[in-house]
Amino acid sequence: MQTYTIKPENEHHEGHRGYHGTAIVHSIESCGTVDGPGLRFVLFLQGCLMRCLYCHNRDTWDMHTDKAQELTVEQVMKQVLSYRHYLKATGGGVTATGGEPLLQYEFLRDWFTACREHDIHTCLDTNGYALHYDEILDDLLDHTNLVMLDLKQIDPEIHKVLVGIPNTKTLNFARYLAERNQPTRVRYVIVPGYTDDERSANLLGEFIGGMENVETVELLPYHELGAHKWELCGDEYKLKGVHPPPKETVLKIKEILEGYGKNIIL
Repeated sequence: MQTYTIKPENEHHEGHRGYHGTAIVHSIESCGTVDGPGLRFVLFLQGCLMRCLYCHNRDTWDMHTDKAQELTVEQVMKQVLSYRHYLKATGGGVTATGGEPLLQYEFLRDWFTACREHDIHTCLDTNGYALHYDEILDDLLDHTNLVMLDLKQIDPEIHKVLVGIPNTKTLNFARYLAERNQPTRVRYVIVPGYTDDERSANLLGEFIGGMENVETVELLPYHELGAHKWELCGDEYKLKGVHPPPKETVLKIKEILEGYGKNIIL
């Protein structure tokens, strides 16, 4: 296996905010079907530092909003345990998403630890924006069954246009997962004009081709379902007029990535 070396970016252990045992939660979906295997209890957390042009959860960017609520692990687990039989019967579990859940990684560590004590499958849906590489992150990943990592674009210049910031932290996190041999599913959104070309697909294939921990790649065709949230937040949706990619484009990208030895989910 290829070796990856990651330098800790920060050894401060209190994260981006003082942690008091609660998470700032946007919403909860009790029986999600698209956020990991089986039926999932999905916790949407507030806060994200990326500004993806196609974001369908624009209302999760800010850490504090009028509609956000603070919940403890105990409060969340009370809900999880009421659904655990349904979750387990379908091979499901819980998923942390957002926003960017790693911005509240202390809570995730505590929540996933509690889930694993009840033998509940845990999934981290993340864009890889890890601020700290420390024992808290490692403990979280030790209690994570599956990481679903959004790799939006490998080309750094296109990434900055599409996402608003460099992809350095995301790629470092991907390498760190490979170094840990952490079970990972890569998610790739096919956005016409930004990530739907063969060069971008090959860059992705080259980047993850040697990562044995990446079991599958999930291809997600761009959609416009979250555009209205931008207007509700007082922002302009800049991808107006961009439509989902044709089936032929999706199949071509699938073929390219299969050439790098990866299983593809459509």
